[in-house]
Amino acid sequence: MNQISDTFDLSGKYASQLFKEMTGMKFVDFLVNLRMEHAKRLLLETDEPINDISEKVGYTYAISFGRTFKKVVGVTPGDYRKYMQSKS
Repeated sequence: MNQISDTFDLSGKYASQLFKEMTGMKFVDFLVNLRMEHAKRLLLETDEPINDISEKVGYTYAISFGRTFKKVVGVTPGDYRKYMQSKS
């Protein structure tokens, strides 16, 4: 959000407000959803370890990634990978 507000010379608060008005969601929620969609693709399309995937989608700590993934998707990243691969 800081980069967006700096680019358009807006305050962070105003840029956040505009983002929510345009998309219907908070910027942080948008970013989390974007990261989780990317993580789901990586879990399905690669054999990379979950720790590496967590870093690739912007998480410093894999435990934070795992908690967020489970909160958003409903299952752990490992369970998601196993379940989706068993459906193929």
